[in-house]
Amino acid sequence: MKKEPVHVVIGNELVRAAHGLSLMEKRVLMLAITKLDSTAPALPANLVSRITVKELITQYDIDEKIAYSQAKAAIESLMSRYIRVKNNGIESRMQWAGQSNYKSNEGWLEIEFWHRLAPMLFELKNHFTAYKLSRVSGMKSVYSWRLFELLMQFKRTGLLNIPIDDFYHAMDAPESLRANFSNLRNRVIEPAVKEIREKDGLLVEWEAIKAGRKVKALKFTFPTEQSLKLDTEPKSEPSAKRATTPAPASPKTEPSVLSLAEIKSRLESARALAALANTSIETYLTERDRTAIKYHQLTI
Repeated sequence: MKKEPVHVVIGNELVRAAHGLSLMEKRVLMLAITKLDSTAPALPANLVSRITVKELITQYDIDEKIAYSQAKAAIESLMSRYIRVKNNGIESRMQWAGQSNYKSNEGWLEIEFWHRLAPMLFELKNHFTAYKLSRVSGMKSVYSWRLFELLMQFKRTGLLNIPIDDFYHAMDAPESLRANFSNLRNRVIEPAVKEIREKDGLLVEWEAIKAGRKVKALKFTFPTEQSLKLDTEPKSEPSAKRATTPAPASPKTEPSVLSLAEIKSRLESARALAALANTSIETYLTERDRTAIKYHQLTI
């Protein structure tokens, strides 16, 4: 019987946040999140997720000799980890977990997610990001994983325009990398893009957007993908937790042209970046964008 793929489904606010996690902590948390039902209400019982060390070994191809000690260390350190969320100039800090349990003789770990994270994990109908955990299972860098998550937020448009300060924040980049863009490029961006291309096959391209000599934003382009649709209807079978449904084609839009919603979203992002960098919006538009603008008779 073919194994169903497991998906990570999280709110976009959580995608953009600073996670403050090591690679093993990230692996434990994201596997735990795949056990949650993102369409369910945020009841206390739903905040608890249990995974096994054997699942960690299988999912991430971890050496069994060290897997148990690494899992135990990760579940302990997660209690002191927190995320940082920026909203309207205010930075908020929240714990990842309210409680964690580890039963060594049975090899399972249990996480009770902090209740204030509930809006980013439950009752998700819009503004969420979803991806198959298997796509990042082989990654050895948290930077690669985090960049992949940022890209998946814009999988339908294939374009991520992100102000450099927001990128620093999402990557948890230390001050040594913020002070010198060459260091950020050589130690974070290029290795992350390279690993994503090698491990997942996603053909990512990137460029720095400058205002004068200073980098103001980063632009990533990649092939578009269909978004995961969460099934919020009653299920006849428990296994039908999440399903991928092809997005219906717009009757007014040619398959090769971006939809009206997609190009409006890209225009909004381009305008914001142009204003930030005090430069022309044309800098942030691709040829595909211009084709869609003309097709939908929009004005720049």
